[in-house]
Amino acid sequence: MIGSTVVDRAIVASLRNQIERVEANADAQRAENDALSEELALKGSYVNATASFAVSGRLPAVPLALIAESNADEDSVVSFIELSRNAGSTVGGFLLLTDKWSDNSQVSQLRTASGVQERGAKLVRASAWSAVAQRLAAGVGTAAQDDVLVRLGAAGFVEYKSVGDSDAGAPAFPAAWPGVGARAVYVAAPSSGDISPQALRVSERVSELARQGILTIASENHVDGDGVPARGLLLSNVSDDAAVRNRISSIDNFELVEGRVSAVLAAADLARGVNGRYGYGEGATAVSPEWWAL
Repeated sequence: MIGSTVVDRAIVASLRNQIERVEANADAQRAENDALSEELALKGSYVNATASFAVSGRLPAVPLALIAESNADEDSVVSFIELSRNAGSTVGGFLLLTDKWSDNSQVSQLRTASGVQERGAKLVRASAWSAVAQRLAAGVGTAAQDDVLVRLGAAGFVEYKSVGDSDAGAPAFPAAWPGVGARAVYVAAPSSGDISPQALRVSERVSELARQGILTIASENHVDGDGVPARGLLLSNVSDDAAVRNRISSIDNFELVEGRVSAVLAAADLARGVNGRYGYGEGATAVSPEWWAL
């Protein structure tokens, strides 16, 4: 009979060999992951460095009405504005929609501030947004006290945020904002839980902008987190309205520099009658607009 000590030694040696193999494999995998991370960082640096070259001259003196929901990442919005300026746009800032739009206790105040006659939360919000869309389509305001953007700002439903040290060359807010012939970029981030109500809201707002004749980009500032729906689902209803879909394009990766580049290019493309669904998620038909000569 083989002594138990000999058996124990054999078992220990076998376990030690297995542990060493696992550790070696883990070290190799870690080294490979580090190499891939470094490669990805380099590619990201390249994309960032070349983004302005990709959009140069695409929006010459084109005004933009950039509208962001309150949950959109402000850094991404600011980055898009800077990129748009490099493309030639005169954009000077963006209109932030505050949480008061979705607060049922504020519906009466929204009705008063927007000057609409409808009653009931759904109708008031829809009519108030239609008033905003009409104002953006006009491009310029009337007397300050009659400007719906001024009234909504005073009531806390919108806030204009200037970007950069100076708005030199940009339409002054509110009187000249966003500018005659402005194209719109609407930015929202998905919330956790049922995406249907938010997706419907985004679709209705974007469609209303398009109904007013505004060439519009619907942009998803995607976020990762527990319960957050898959990329692209926020924009699933966008362009469902056949009457206006030729004035709308969508971008589902606005939080990435490549998505913001696509948003600039798509805004330029709409003026040529070219629209699309761009990005990496559900419903996207291409990662970016196709190149065309200036």
